[in-house]
Amino acid sequence: MERVGGTPRFSARLVDRHWLAPGILELRLTRQEGVTFIPGQFLRFVMDGYERDYTMVSTPDAKTIDFCIAMVEGGRFSRDIQKADIGTPFELTGPHGHFVFQGPANSAVLVATGTGVAPFVAFCRSGLGTGLLLHGVGAPDRLIYRDILQSALPGYVPCISRPFEKMDRPDNAFAGRVTHYLEQQLTQGVYDFYLCGRGAMIRDVTALIDQQFGDSRLFIETYD
Repeated sequence: MERVGGTPRFSARLVDRHWLAPGILELRLTRQEGVTFIPGQFLRFVMDGYERDYTMVSTPDAKTIDFCIAMVEGGRFSRDIQKADIGTPFELTGPHGHFVFQGPANSAVLVATGTGVAPFVAFCRSGLGTGLLLHGVGAPDRLIYRDILQSALPGYVPCISRPFEKMDRPDNAFAGRVTHYLEQQLTQGVYDFYLCGRGAMIRDVTALIDQQFGDSRLFIETYD
C-alpha cells in the first residue's frame, strides 16, 4: 500500500458483482491487509481519467470491501464496472469522509433515499441497534438491504413515494416521502439526524428540521 498526499492508495480485485434491485449493483472487492475504515466512510475509485466515490456497506472486519452502486445510463463508471471481468484490479484511495456515527447523545434518526442507505447498512452491520431509519424509494423493489436493516433496527420504516399494489406493501411501509413521514409521524423532540441522499432531499429535510426540530444535531452526506 502506498500513500499519495498522505492518503493511502491501494489495489483491489473484483470478486463478485450482482444485482440488488433494478439498476443497483453490489460490488465486492478483495481487501488488502492494513486497509481500515470507520463505518460510514467512503473509498475513491481512481479510473482512467476520472474518479468516483462510494461508501462501503461492509464492516471494517469483513474479508471483502462491498459497495452498492446505482447504475447511470451512459455513465462511464457504470459502463466500466458492468463489463469488468472477475479478477479485474481497481485502484482506490482512502478512506475518506467524516459521516460516521457520533454516539448516542440524542435518539438517532437516519434518513436515506436510494443508495444513500449504504452508510446505514454499515452502521447496522457494525452493531447499531437503536434509532429510527427512514429509507425513501420510489417502489418496493428498490428497498435494498431491507432484511438486514429491519433485523437490526426495530425503527426501520420504508417510505415509498409512488403508488404500489397492496400485495407488494412491505411491513411498516409508509406511503409517501421521507419528508412527509417526518412532518406527520415524528414526535416533537431533540434528535441526532443523519441524512444521506441527493441534494433535493437533504435541502427539504434540513429545512423541516430547522422548523420543527431546531435544537437537534444534523450530520449530512450528499451524493449528487
